[in-house]
Amino acid sequence: MRRLIMMGIMLLMTFSLSACSGRETGQQEQDRIKRSAGQQTEEPSTEGHVSVSPQAVEKDDGQHILIAYFTWAENTHVENPDEVDVDATTSASVLPPGNAAKLAGWIQKQTGGELFSIVVKEPYSSDYDECLDRAAEEEAKDARPELVNHVENMEKYDVIFLGFPNWWYTVPMAVHSFLEEYDFAGKTVIPFCTHGTGGLASTIQDIKKDLPDSTELREPIGVYRSDVDSAQKSINEWLAGMGYEKKD
Repeated sequence: MRRLIMMGIMLLMTFSLSACSGRETGQQEQDRIKRSAGQQTEEPSTEGHVSVSPQAVEKDDGQHILIAYFTWAENTHVENPDEVDVDATTSASVLPPGNAAKLAGWIQKQTGGELFSIVVKEPYSSDYDECLDRAAEEEAKDARPELVNHVENMEKYDVIFLGFPNWWYTVPMAVHSFLEEYDFAGKTVIPFCTHGTGGLASTIQDIKKDLPDSTELREPIGVYRSDVDSAQKSINEWLAGMGYEKKD
């Protein structure tokens, strides 16, 4: 009798396990049907755990661009702007925005960078000859004019466009003041220059002396001062050649 009871219990357990197995197989089959129909299936609870999908993690691959420039017009004071002959190539650049600033504005429009004007504490004369005389004196003394404005958080910028006029075949000494104030290690510097008959002269070589070896100095552009007003297309093409397309 005891043997018959034990056999009955074993048969009952076998039947129960088979039934459970059948239910699990049925649930899996339903899940497969739902998935094939594009429906959601029940997932195990993740309460107490935090998961982040790849889409929720934003990665900033964009470059942070600064467009720093020195221009005579923003480093002088003109008593009577109406008396300036805007048709004279030696005088027009004394009026705002100035030649280098015009180029900087077009670069800003194309790249979306931030503008920064390099301004000295002691303004230059608005007289062309007097201004160049002081520039020659500063160059001879290897002077570093004091600046009145400074870039906050320079470390956040990856690319610095650097604009200036050619003064006595080199950069204005205020540009050296600017370059020596910050750490350009690992950054990219892209010069743009306005000039007369001297072209870029030694401007690029002299800038390079202020930069660490880890700075990438990219191909500059020089624009003859009488051609500045019509140079936007050339600036855009120069930028596009380096991969800087216009920002909407």
